[in-house]
Amino acid sequence: MDVCTNINGPDNSIRLLMANLPTILSDLLTDAFEAVPDIEVIQPANDMQQLLDASESGTADVILLGSSRVENICSAVAILDVLPDRHKDAKVIVITQKPGYGEVISLFRAGVKGIICSLNLRFEMLCKSVRCVHEGQIWASNEQLAYLVSSVSHPKSTDVTDSRGRPLLTAREQQVLHLLADGLSNLELATVLRLSEHTIKNHLFRIYDKLGVSNRMEAVLYALTPRNTVPAAAAVMKATPPNKVRMIKAG
Repeated sequence: MDVCTNINGPDNSIRLLMANLPTILSDLLTDAFEAVPDIEVIQPANDMQQLLDASESGTADVILLGSSRVENICSAVAILDVLPDRHKDAKVIVITQKPGYGEVISLFRAGVKGIICSLNLRFEMLCKSVRCVHEGQIWASNEQLAYLVSSVSHPKSTDVTDSRGRPLLTAREQQVLHLLADGLSNLELATVLRLSEHTIKNHLFRIYDKLGVSNRMEAVLYALTPRNTVPAAAAVMKATPPNKVRMIKAG
């Protein structure tokens, strides 16, 4: 049997803190966990103040955190940025809707140990995920793992330079273009880079202008198209007539 499926005894229960979940879901889960002897829900359940109050004592073993793109519900990444030190050892599982490439990468970079799609939520699997991350394992779907592998692979360079090898884009614009080549949407770009979608659009407009293109596809094709570049010093020597070089040396 896999270690993450083992059930702890009553004296060694997993302390679970839930936060930022829809109220109905939180109430259903709180009732359901009452029948699970090895998982103890910390009260009050689903209380953001309890989660973020640095003056509170005690902590949780696992934090079950909701994340949403709805305006009045905080994103998990934003919440993780302000977690007090008392939760630094807690393992975090995020429940979110249809997590795409950008959200998955940004969540794992923020220290999340598990991601669950709310559309596929089953209570027995949720319990198993809590036990798994508590034992130090990662909880992710095959698709999410594929995103992680893609993010650490070595894709073809998207660095854009002129004929002398000088960069045409700023470091931030180059970063946007690199992620654009991975197929990220504006929202996913904003999530990964922790910027607003408006700022992302401004970066894209500047990239298009500098590269002389009109859309995302053209920008990516431009970046991935090999170009011959020569070092700046070599370019200067090539442009200088040989007799002029000799005259300089003779003088």
